[in-house]
Amino acid sequence: MPNLKWYWHRLRAMGPSELALRLRKKLFEFSDAKPPQWPELDLEHSVYPELPSVFKAPDSLLEAVKNDADRISSGKIRYFGHLDIKVDSPPLWNRDYQVGIDVPADRVSFKLDHRELPFGAAIKPLWEPSRWYGPVRLAQACWLDSNKKYGELAIEWLEDWVEKNPPYFGWHWTSALESGMRLIAFTWIDAFITAFESGAVGILGDRLNKIRQKILVPHVWFTWRHRSFGSSANNHLLGELSGLAIAISRWSNLSEFGPSLERLSKMIERETLIQFNPDGGNFEQGLNYHFYSWEFCWEARQALDVSGALREDQRDRIDNRLLQAASYFKNVQVSSDPWDYGDSDSAYVLPWFLKEESAAIEWYQWLVGQSEESIFYHFIRGDFTECIGLPHPAPVQSGWKVFSDTGFLVKESNGWKARVDVSSLGSGSMAAHGHLDAQHFSLWLNGVAMVIDPGTGDYHGNPALRNWLSSRNAHNGPSSESVSLAKRKGLFLWCNIHPQPLWTFNGDILETEVRIGGSAFSRTIESFFVDSKDGWLVRDSFEEKLGQLGSFSVRWQFPPHCKVETIGGLSFRVESNSTVMIVELGEGWSVVELCNPDDIGKSDNMDCIVSPCFMKTDYAPCLKLSANPGGNSDFTTIFRVG
Repeated sequence: MPNLKWYWHRLRAMGPSELALRLRKKLFEFSDAKPPQWPELDLEHSVYPELPSVFKAPDSLLEAVKNDADRISSGKIRYFGHLDIKVDSPPLWNRDYQVGIDVPADRVSFKLDHRELPFGAAIKPLWEPSRWYGPVRLAQACWLDSNKKYGELAIEWLEDWVEKNPPYFGWHWTSALESGMRLIAFTWIDAFITAFESGAVGILGDRLNKIRQKILVPHVWFTWRHRSFGSSANNHLLGELSGLAIAISRWSNLSEFGPSLERLSKMIERETLIQFNPDGGNFEQGLNYHFYSWEFCWEARQALDVSGALREDQRDRIDNRLLQAASYFKNVQVSSDPWDYGDSDSAYVLPWFLKEESAAIEWYQWLVGQSEESIFYHFIRGDFTECIGLPHPAPVQSGWKVFSDTGFLVKESNGWKARVDVSSLGSGSMAAHGHLDAQHFSLWLNGVAMVIDPGTGDYHGNPALRNWLSSRNAHNGPSSESVSLAKRKGLFLWCNIHPQPLWTFNGDILETEVRIGGSAFSRTIESFFVDSKDGWLVRDSFEEKLGQLGSFSVRWQFPPHCKVETIGGLSFRVESNSTVMIVELGEGWSVVELCNPDDIGKSDNMDCIVSPCFMKTDYAPCLKLSANPGGNSDFTTIFRVG
């Protein structure tokens, strides 16, 4: 359980209105501890969602969905897009299959703390099967393959879930975001299976009708009354509102137990404009959450538009912001070798992809119009630009695309792509998903990642790993033991947060600075072209007091499975996927240490650990540089083509 200090700092992050809403939440929890007896509703569905003709589905899509359905039918599901897990069929919903532990669910959900499960289990692996990605895929296969067995299994899993997880009892009723995601999943499951039966009342139709009554009203009631607010809102509130908008757009009578579509349209518009800055970047400073939040907004926008609840001016404002958000992602991500920044998991909203492990990249390919690489998106949604239009281009300074609201700069030149972070720590008063990555410099050459962000790792399972990957020392901005940029006070909670970095251009040189009291971390970056060799010159310094230089360090983290070797006293050769980069260091560095995983051992050493995606870690080489200002202040690093 969080200690008293955590609660104290958490309270300090709240405003008066949030404190009042906390009291209201407690009243709702007390009231809902004994769920009401809901009347049976007439759940006649509307035309939403509109499905394309199955006869237009490409063969590769049919094959991928059928293969996934067969895998899921055999009890093999995929956690977080990459981790294959063998489960029971239906799954044991209160079992953490990653560690093989059953977690008791013997109390009302309002008395459970999902941040701290017993026996070493974690909530994310518990929740993952209950997002019903498996039943959605099975329902897709039922519809696309005209095969009833997949629909039967999808319904069997849901029937079992309802029986084992009565309303507001156990771990799966501790988060309104999770119930909102189940509303989205069930809406599409219902649409796919109903389309398979072409509206006829058959065996599947009867079972589906019974389960609608058991799922929909309790989920709508819970999601609306226990929705997120204040400093905890972020993409949680967005997901909750999206689940309500999508379900109520299909079954309008559900508004009796939740909000009206008109109210939801106003709230979705507001949250879309909050979640994405005017330049398109995500408010939470986590790149995979950019994809995740965008999907919520888009799915809700589609549902509200079909239902007629969106006014034209609302739709235009939402579309314009989502256009900019799509453009931002296309500019800052690299589809051939993606590396996220910030703190986010590998969540997605709906499986509109061929492969789970490339969900965000297939979305990226839909945005840029690559129909062969994003077959499912193009099949279910059509061409992106025809759906929504073209964005405003990002402003350019000295060759850099500038996203000043979010705090990122991107430059592409001669096969290079550079991404520089000059953002605030994270979102809101808690900076919940922030990493200490100010001034971090990421670099790709010919589409291959060469200098990377260390990644997220895990949220709950390994606190030491989580703290390391979010720390200043794990990133490559200049760092000093004498100055703290922020203090972590617990899960998703920072305090004493550093100000947003300052940045400007001096000709073609990008200058950045983080000021804390009388101290300042400085970094300049410039691209160059000399003697048929092009690359980047990075110059770092640290002013401990006004006019007084201090000791600092810089860590250059390279990607997994690359090879780094010394080719001279201060020169190194980095090879990754047949792409070669040379690193040359200035003579001012007092200590230069090349850390290779095979040399230092991999057991408990954090020095070479990175996280390519959520709940996945790997090992990779790095260069650790130390500077003790004296006669030589040549604290430079050159990256050039090999």
